[in-house]
Amino acid sequence: MFIVTTPILEGKKILEYKGPIFAQVTRGVGAVRGFGAGIKSMTGGRSVGHENSVIEVRAKALNEMVEAAKALGANAIIGLTLDYEMLSNNALIFCKAFATAVVIE
Repeated sequence: MFIVTTPILEGKKILEYKGPIFAQVTRGVGAVRGFGAGIKSMTGGRSVGHENSVIEVRAKALNEMVEAAKALGANAIIGLTLDYEMLSNNALIFCKAFATAVVIE
């Protein structure tokens, strides 16, 4: 399935707009990751734990978007937007995604 952040797919004709699709995913960062991120923040290093959490919530949100698009009979997703937030004193990472499901030729 094509997934793009743009409102069109270059070289493809949109035959039908199926409608908006959404996904919301929350994941606990974990005490060890949170503590490690705090130390890294003070020393200016990278927090691999937090980076992995972002990758995991993004992958799950994209999976949910693909399933939602398929349920509508779409074969592509356009206009994808992802947004991330840290919740509960940085103990949770929240990813919200929205886009438009379409049928392309």
